[in-house]
Amino acid sequence: MSLEHIHDPKFLESIKTELEIEFDNPREAEIILGSIKPEINGSPSDRTSVNIDIHDNTLKIIINAKDTASFRASLNSYLRWIKLSKEVINLESEYFNQQ
Repeated sequence: MSLEHIHDPKFLESIKTELEIEFDNPREAEIILGSIKPEINGSPSDRTSVNIDIHDNTLKIIINAKDTASFRASLNSYLRWIKLSKEVINLESEYFNQQ
């Protein structure tokens, strides 16, 4: 690796980010983790790895990617799956509150 590459803004060896998402309660965090867990285990990309930890009502998502395109795709996918899971929980809650 030359010094020219280090100062080149296009040069990137990898991206790592840690994201914490807090939910209303621990059960909600567990449900959401359960709903996205198959995606963690079934990730087809060798350019990205994702780990998710849970502590009380908080999910901690750690994404390691080899490039910006795979990072962005993983981040968007996980956020979309979490949002969808949260919406389903809210719909279920609304339904049972009307009963």
